[in-house]
Amino acid sequence: MVRKLALAAVLTTAVLTACGNQDAPAADPAPTTSVAAQIPAPPQVTIAAPSNAGTEGSGESAEAPAATSETDADPANNTAPITPVDPARYTAYGNQVGWKSPSGNIYCKIGTGPFSSGCQSSNAPVPDGAEADCSPNSTFTVDMLSKGFYLDPGKVTPTCFNQGVFGVENAQPLEYNTSITFNGFTCFSRVEAMICDAGGGHGFVLSMEQATSN
Repeated sequence: MVRKLALAAVLTTAVLTACGNQDAPAADPAPTTSVAAQIPAPPQVTIAAPSNAGTEGSGESAEAPAATSETDADPANNTAPITPVDPARYTAYGNQVGWKSPSGNIYCKIGTGPFSSGCQSSNAPVPDGAEADCSPNSTFTVDMLSKGFYLDPGKVTPTCFNQGVFGVENAQPLEYNTSITFNGFTCFSRVEAMICDAGGGHGFVLSMEQATSN
């Protein structure tokens, strides 16, 4: 279903929800035109071992490849250190954690059950493998849908959303060059993209320019 590709260990205001069945924030207006170049695919999903640098809540810091400026737009080339955050800062109802990107373009959540984890953005392109879910109908155009991925252990499912499946109340931003780990998943916030690792070498990159997974 998904296009094979390698991902680096790093990965508006309103978001939409999965084609169909969960309550969440209202749909966003149609996305704006992308202003940056296509983000190249990073080489592979890996989580770097923590270094000795101090980190908030854990005393450790992970360093992983991912561009040092928005103009570079390539997570694989970004070598800024990654600082893990305490997931308790992002606690959401029902033993979940939820956050948004600093830009407010991407919303993410990690839960404990099927279809409870992933990210979505109203300004992302249609992911490969989600064409059927993202086809227009009498209610929604493609531009009205948000695009993103479900995370399951060792698996990523690309799809489109007509509501905010991964929106949480009072979502806090996951600052750039930080990561959050919860329930076996790790997501990295980079200025270029949100990058999430599902384990087993599977994950996704999500931004206004790219929605790719393996």
